[in-house]
Amino acid sequence: MSVEPVLAIGGVICYVLASVVSVVSLVKVDSRRNQTGAACLALGSTLLFLVIVIRVVNAGCMPSFNLFDCLAWYVLALSAVYLLANTRRSMRGVAGILFPFMAFILLCGIMAQGVNPGMPPAPQGPWLVLHVIAGYTAYAVFSLASLNAAAYLIQDYNMKKRHFGPVWETLPSLEILDRVMSLLVGIAFLLLTISVILGCVLVYRTGGGERWIADPKVAAVAAVWILFAVLVHMRASADRHGRGVALLTVAGLVVVLFAFVGVHYIAPSLHAFIKVREGGGGL
Repeated sequence: MSVEPVLAIGGVICYVLASVVSVVSLVKVDSRRNQTGAACLALGSTLLFLVIVIRVVNAGCMPSFNLFDCLAWYVLALSAVYLLANTRRSMRGVAGILFPFMAFILLCGIMAQGVNPGMPPAPQGPWLVLHVIAGYTAYAVFSLASLNAAAYLIQDYNMKKRHFGPVWETLPSLEILDRVMSLLVGIAFLLLTISVILGCVLVYRTGGGERWIADPKVAAVAAVWILFAVLVHMRASADRHGRGVALLTVAGLVVVLFAFVGVHYIAPSLHAFIKVREGGGGL
């Protein structure tokens, strides 16, 4: 067995351990467990990043052309966004929801780790790299917003039922969760807009605009962009907050995951650079 699958499996195991520790920390307040979970996350992220580096060296381009590559990039982006957003501990306790989600995503993709990614599309230049990175980061930021929304709903339920136990103490207040959720949705909208603009630049440079417009992946991403725009409008113009917006944000995660991976299972797409049943995917 080569070193690449060993690193990949090790990274997934670290994320699973981090998820177990984070859930225990959520229901039983313990700062030492929080540190253990963070250490497992850091180790898992490092191992996944090494896998990506090996694939970059072997392929000579940015590897994001099979299911494992896509999900690994997504989880790495989600981990980085979480660490940046948690610098002021504004996401305290959210790890108990986030880490199991990331572990589940990796477990869904680990079987495709050894699949040959095939030939990447041309051109492999900075426009494509920026397009892919902006798209993955937009998905990751909105996913974190959705998981914050889930935490908001949990805290809202605890307050209404007067369940002031460890979960209530561990998760941030409703005000903080609502503010962070709003900020993350706005950032995700900006990043996805940048990714769409870069995609248009790529289409212009390579031609074939008619084929791309009819692509189901483009339609799915357009639906995600509209969802982000609606949420930003509700926050900024209509000043909507609270449980209703949180529910819509959580539901939006399903739309994002469908646009990210699910659309490839129901329709052929120009973004699917190899067959999805062989482990393929794409931005």
